[in-house]
Amino acid sequence: MRSAGPGQQFRRVRFGGILTAVLALLVAACSQPGGQNTQGPGPRASSGATSPACDLITPEIAAKAVAGVMPVGQNSSDRQPGSKAYTCAYSVKSMEGGITALSVALISPASAGDISTAKAASDCSPVPGIGDFACLQWTGYFRGEAGGASANVVLTAVRGDETLEMPYITSPPMNGAGVPDGDAMARALAQAAVEAGWGNGTELRVPAAPAVGAPATTNNPVCALASPEEVQQAFGAKAPPQVLPSEANCRYTFGELGTPGPDSMIFSVEVLKGAASPLGGLGAHGEPVDGIGDSASFSMTTEGAGPKSLRPAGDAPITMMSISAVRGGNIGTFTAQVLISPTGPTAGQTKEQLITLVRSIEF
Repeated sequence: MRSAGPGQQFRRVRFGGILTAVLALLVAACSQPGGQNTQGPGPRASSGATSPACDLITPEIAAKAVAGVMPVGQNSSDRQPGSKAYTCAYSVKSMEGGITALSVALISPASAGDISTAKAASDCSPVPGIGDFACLQWTGYFRGEAGGASANVVLTAVRGDETLEMPYITSPPMNGAGVPDGDAMARALAQAAVEAGWGNGTELRVPAAPAVGAPATTNNPVCALASPEEVQQAFGAKAPPQVLPSEANCRYTFGELGTPGPDSMIFSVEVLKGAASPLGGLGAHGEPVDGIGDSASFSMTTEGAGPKSLRPAGDAPITMMSISAVRGGNIGTFTAQVLISPTGPTAGQTKEQLITLVRSIEF
């Protein structure tokens, strides 16, 4: 597998405005040969209590694609047909695998523009055997990590006047867990679509994931907002961070996540384009901060290390510092997680380091 090189553009998928998770597979369905296309049951009418997307990719189908996954949110079925409001989300979290999730976006009926947009997905590998059109994309979340993999996978499909978009994304592996298998993830998505009734009766052929590319490459413009050197210097870390791009955010991790001090840092930047209009009062929630965007606020909390935080267990609590800011129509969220050391920068000093860094970022 490879991550996408510079200039390659992947479609960004969000649900709930923040979570776009979709994940690595551990299931028997993925071990079935890719050429076996057994026609699944056809789509069912909505029960009235769930989104049509959840009626299509049911909890049972989702659990076959992603082991242990559970529903984490869905839109009600009374949303306007023909909009991308028919959504469904499933997720699971563990210390070994991090967060894994599968989301489903169904447009029914879809406009001619919706269908054209789906068919125009860039850098997309065709998937014979699903709908009138189907393709897979690999977004390469793990560029830069040991054993880096093009792990994030999105299935886009068109059938009649419906479009289906299924992102399957995983967080970085924890505690020595192996990196996800992009080929297996792709097979899981394809099999789930067929089982949901989107098979077209022909042989299902799932393309191979691309090979791993150069660790330093990224197609995520959010990562260009702050260089690794700037983040390292801002917090006084000794080691340069790994840079881990996601769909709408970029994460910088240092190598001693269980040892208090600047090198226990996880710093992340998330930018949601055009999201500020319905959330115009965002900057009022928390301590106001001057000099960042049109308005900004700072908040700080603590929590224990361990499974809840997906960090190694330890005596030092995790200090979570976050700046939320509005600039024009965009919302930027800048978060620092750090284990404060008795011999290193205090929480107050780290707060000032974070504010100084964010003031230099033009989002």
